[in-house]
Amino acid sequence: MAYLRRREQEEVNIWSGFVDALSTVLLVFIFVLVGFIASQVYLSGIIFDKNSSLSAVQDRLSRVCKLLNLEKDKTSELSDKNANLAKQILELNETVANLQSMFDREEELKNKEHEAKVSLEEKIEELTKNLKDVMAALAAEHKTSEEQKKALEYIKKENLKLNELTKLSSYRSEFFDKLQNIVKDKSGIKIAGDRFIFQSELFFDSASDDLSDEGEKQVAELANVIKEIGEKIPKNIKWILRVDGHTDERPINSGKFTSNWELSAARAISVVKFLIKKGVSPKNLVAAGFGENQPISSGKSAKDLAKNRRIEFKLDER
Repeated sequence: MAYLRRREQEEVNIWSGFVDALSTVLLVFIFVLVGFIASQVYLSGIIFDKNSSLSAVQDRLSRVCKLLNLEKDKTSELSDKNANLAKQILELNETVANLQSMFDREEELKNKEHEAKVSLEEKIEELTKNLKDVMAALAAEHKTSEEQKKALEYIKKENLKLNELTKLSSYRSEFFDKLQNIVKDKSGIKIAGDRFIFQSELFFDSASDDLSDEGEKQVAELANVIKEIGEKIPKNIKWILRVDGHTDERPINSGKFTSNWELSAARAISVVKFLIKKGVSPKNLVAAGFGENQPISSGKSAKDLAKNRRIEFKLDER
């Protein structure tokens, strides 16, 4: 019995030790597990914070990219606006230069007209004086010879001719003023001395003598001015409107015309025919072709060649 009691006590003691050991291991395992879980939670928090920071950085980067794209668009738009402004400035400068050139030519024309008028007045005065001298001599000598009569008639004719020239000069000035008011805002038209110069491109297509629609419009306006001035000019004053055709020096490449001379003459005739169609009397019109033989620009550039392709108008005595 004593042996059995001692054995039971030994078995009880072993089991309690085993339980203690198992409890210790369990506690260590739980402690390790808790530490692992805590570390995982801590690391998850850090990773979450990093991801949030990364997302915020990406959002900022996206906004910066959008701003950069907007700035690029604005920069491109500003560049286009600057280019347009520069182009407008160049066009304005050209317009100012053209207006200044027209003003200078107008002043030059007025000066020439004034000089011509003074010269005519001086001639009239001189002839009047000569006429008085002749008449005085005739009165003193009481001669009625045929030679003296012829001399007197000649002086009278010259005097009348000078008077007609003086009157025609005033009508020419009116013609220039009216025509200048019509073409003052149009490009391709200029004044040189006593002539109005129209670039051929305003009237005709290349190598053609058929008036374009725009050409007919320009010539119709010119016809109205000619008819208005023509009604004012006395019938005893003989006047004409010269229409001169000019080309550049390039050889013509057309089956219809064999030379620039023929093309320039055909263009002048087309303008005269249209003026007649619009009511201008043919007895006051003349057409002439000069080909490439009277250039106003000696250059070889496209701009210089365009200047030489022209139709000129001049109000002159017959």
